[in-house]
Amino acid sequence: MVNRSQIISIAKQICTTQSPININPNHVSVRHIALTVISGNLGNVLFSQLYCVLEDGIVEVAGGGLSHLYTANVIHFHWGGDMWHPGSEHTVESQRFWAEHVILPINTFIGFQVSENSMHAEAWRHLTSYLLNVTQKGKEQSRPLSISDLLDVDLTKFYRYHGSLTTPACEEVVVWTIFKEPIKIQRELVSDQRFPKTLKYGNTYRMVQKLNGRPVYGSQGMSVSPEGHVGNGYTFSSGALPSGLIPLSSLVMLGWE
Repeated sequence: MVNRSQIISIAKQICTTQSPININPNHVSVRHIALTVISGNLGNVLFSQLYCVLEDGIVEVAGGGLSHLYTANVIHFHWGGDMWHPGSEHTVESQRFWAEHVILPINTFIGFQVSENSMHAEAWRHLTSYLLNVTQKGKEQSRPLSISDLLDVDLTKFYRYHGSLTTPACEEVVVWTIFKEPIKIQRELVSDQRFPKTLKYGNTYRMVQKLNGRPVYGSQGMSVSPEGHVGNGYTFSSGALPSGLIPLSSLVMLGWE
């Protein structure tokens, strides 16, 4: 569980480009960037408390300004206190989603927003069912899971900015990519009787940090103005990311409208 006092102490020493942030779509500048996700069946996924370990070489991420091909190895979650107390880390127009589901390839993350829909989401039903069986420290399960079934959204529309890790030591070496289109799941999958209620603790998220003049970019095709806020800093193209940064293709926010 995140130690908030430790995070605050570290953040005061670094503090200039911290994450998470609130994203204002009216202050976003469009860039010609695109993201390619090479995905497949995850095979057996090792579920343990708070995170899921993936098989090597199954899910890979490339494109969108990333200079290398990255392999996913971990999934983890952030959530609030209950279904009425949302716990996503990033917010959009000050809206906090129910949770964040973060996929962590080696040296890069990838993720998506998730909102409620009446459609049946079998893959998410399986995922929450697996997590219900992992409620104690050290307990784990190995189960099959399909990444394509979890991430059925438009991968060409996303926000991007320079930030940090959101857990100690909060190093400012991250490029976040927040996908615009939400994954739609049923509310019952995250009800009081399902994940994360059975884990018996919550509020595993960090509060929004100051933007401090950083630019936030949108991929081509986003419904934002090209004359949006640019500010001082770098720009993105189809080439490599700024030197010294860990490419990070963001998060999954679980929630509903």
